[in-house]
Amino acid sequence: MTLRTTRTTTPAKRRRSIADNPARHSDRADSWAVATVEVGNDDGFHDFLEESPDTIIIVDQSACISFASKRAEAMFGYSIDELLRKPLSILVPERSRDLHAEHLKRFMNDPTPRMMGTGLQLHALHKDGSEIPVEISLSPHQTPNGLVIVTAIRDVEVARRFQDLLLKELHHRVKNMIAIVAAITSQSLKSAQNLEEGRLAIEGRLLAIEPFDDLEVRRFVVRDSNIDIASGAVLPLIMSLNELCTNAVKYGALSNATGRVHITSAVDEPAHLLKLKWTERGGPLVQELTRRGFGTNLIKRLADQLNGSVRLRYEPEGIEYELDVPLATLQAREAKIVDR
Repeated sequence: MTLRTTRTTTPAKRRRSIADNPARHSDRADSWAVATVEVGNDDGFHDFLEESPDTIIIVDQSACISFASKRAEAMFGYSIDELLRKPLSILVPERSRDLHAEHLKRFMNDPTPRMMGTGLQLHALHKDGSEIPVEISLSPHQTPNGLVIVTAIRDVEVARRFQDLLLKELHHRVKNMIAIVAAITSQSLKSAQNLEEGRLAIEGRLLAIEPFDDLEVRRFVVRDSNIDIASGAVLPLIMSLNELCTNAVKYGALSNATGRVHITSAVDEPAHLLKLKWTERGGPLVQELTRRGFGTNLIKRLADQLNGSVRLRYEPEGIEYELDVPLATLQAREAKIVDR
């Protein structure tokens, strides 16, 4: 039997067998030997089975286990040696063994790849007697020694926990995005002279979020201090950085291919302040504004919400932004943000 994989193995690894080093491989000798009899002398195939994210078990025509991947030990609690040459039924709850034997017999008579027990809740049996909800797929392989069945077993609970983790992460990201949109809307309307100006400001800032996905991390040079920040103080800080980044993408250091943004934060212990600095370099030549625009007003308002002070300098080589925020504001259990 020949199955090809894209994994590269060294010649020494390809020649791995009991004869290579009996002492070293004694603990796995039976597994490799039995599997070799069943699926052919192909170490690449063995490696493929071991690297599968599922537990792989190969059974022969007598429904005995001829190979078990290393993952079987963690899933079922047996050592590999305890599984080899044992009937597959030791991994099946007693109440299901007759039905399982019937399914296996039918599969042997009509060996086509399929999911086992489609639409049913399947369980496997752990060595300690506990049951594991599983999904099982069966794949027949004809070898010089007869038909074998490659069984891929997946722990449904592990897959379910992973899915729950993904859903929680998605929920977290959606909530963050909603919070940003709400903050953009609120701040834009507060600073606008009329509804039309507010609408245009909101639209511009929402559209400006999209290009951030394409920014390269290497264009940011960050030196920060570890500091706990209360949840109530996070949003104004994020909004300030979002506004600076939006401006940098449109007009500043991130509007070309060579600009960089340097971000530093440091704690001034004597003054009990967090000092945050944003410095742009390598962008287009900066000209100081003759009047404070919407973005400048927004940055000032956000600093006020943190009881902080902000300095914004339009140096020819790039914009420099400095924010000083009292540590008491950032670290209060429930940050009392002033709405001005």
